[in-house]
Amino acid sequence: MHLKLLHTARAATLSLAGLMIVVSLDVLASSRHEEGIGFYIGYDALTTINSGTYTGLPNPNANRLTLLLDHGNHFHGMGTYSYTGLLDAPEILPTSTNNRIPEISSGESPLLLTAGNDLYTGMLRSSVGSSEYSYLGIASIQSLAGHAPGSTEDILFHSSSDRWSGTLDGAQIGLRLVSSSPGLYIGTETILDLYEGSDIIALGAGNSLEFNPVYRVDANAAAGLYSATFELLNNSPDSFLQSSGLFSFDFSVASVPEPETYTMLTTGLFLLAWTRRKRTRH
Repeated sequence: MHLKLLHTARAATLSLAGLMIVVSLDVLASSRHEEGIGFYIGYDALTTINSGTYTGLPNPNANRLTLLLDHGNHFHGMGTYSYTGLLDAPEILPTSTNNRIPEISSGESPLLLTAGNDLYTGMLRSSVGSSEYSYLGIASIQSLAGHAPGSTEDILFHSSSDRWSGTLDGAQIGLRLVSSSPGLYIGTETILDLYEGSDIIALGAGNSLEFNPVYRVDANAAAGLYSATFELLNNSPDSFLQSSGLFSFDFSVASVPEPETYTMLTTGLFLLAWTRRKRTRH
């Protein structure tokens, strides 16, 4: 299995001036949004399911890596393993109904890809916007450890009775690209295509990894939905942690009006302005 190593420095702080963050009423200020980080990697320490249809059964995510959405004062586990079928003979699926970003339950549209600059000039790319899901950066759960009691980071880190707060000692985390829409690429601010030649990139040591991806398509890409599906891997044989379930990021490219539409729009605006000007003369 071939790995492409990824060396990343902490992304420059992103200004949030003028942005309105769309959050639920129970969400506090988010921990690292100013750095573009909206997701964390931890592992599930829950051994037995304690609610719902399959209460009492072994947790199929126990000791599995999990992508965690920062939802302010708690996490949402994305694309976790799940049970299906009858209680006395359940099957285990390598994903769940909550496996898409933006979450289906949020009712939000896919994240819009917009015109880029510098390395991404002439392309449409992902960027921080009004959605909480647009903070696409991923960091280790341990980046939230050690903060003052009661701080935003501390509350998030210890949420769900410390279900996710265990250390990832010895783990080397990889991110496997399971599938992607034709024309969608994943890079960083300095690299256009991380997955060129391999379907796995190495994010780094479990306790210190940090990854700020950029999703992009060509400027002339067809309008519609573009998706990428991933799986978190532990590439170290010295760690007990297992791979995650599957999760997907969804993006959209807006349709571009045909030239005739632009002509009609321009003509309409001209006629409107001319009519108003004519009225003011009388």
